[in-house]
Amino acid sequence: MKNEKRKKEILDTGLRLFFERGFNNVSVMDICKECHITKPTFYKYVPSKEEILLHHYSGTLEDLLRILRNMDPEPNYWRLIILGLTFTLRKSAELGPELYSQYMSLNFRAHRLSARYNSPARDATIQSIKKAQELGQIKNQSDAIELYLAARNLGLGLALKWCMVRGGYDIVAQTEEKLTVIFEPDFEVIERDVAAYREKNK
Repeated sequence: MKNEKRKKEILDTGLRLFFERGFNNVSVMDICKECHITKPTFYKYVPSKEEILLHHYSGTLEDLLRILRNMDPEPNYWRLIILGLTFTLRKSAELGPELYSQYMSLNFRAHRLSARYNSPARDATIQSIKKAQELGQIKNQSDAIELYLAARNLGLGLALKWCMVRGGYDIVAQTEEKLTVIFEPDFEVIERDVAAYREKNK
């Protein structure tokens, strides 16, 4: 328990310092000073300062899958699609463009981005796309997997652009707007389906 507490202190302190000073302006020694520990103690719990940034995303896909499973069972598949495609992006927006660009660089160097495209959360989002197509909640009837990949790549491209221009706009809202163009949701059908579900389950 004490070890977990110490590790959390190091991770939280490191992320806070990254926010305050910028990733490149914070050394392992800076984090050690803030935590009142030695370098060997730091490395006992965390292999590198880069790992602190990566830790911010640890469990993200599992969190998304759990949320998708526990959401209200109303048949609003568009809501599930949007959540599935913007959940990680919302976490990225919390970091800000400078830290997120550092995170993306780490992923590119380690070839880690492909993991986002293969997960139970991905499968759940694709199933939501298929259900939305079947019910007419989205008008785009292209292959669900191809739609998912196109949407993920769009989100990645917009996120990279957001980093390059150093933020300045709501990346999540802009992504949702573009996803609406791709999927063509029919909000009248969605409202009808949800209303029918609520009436049936009164």
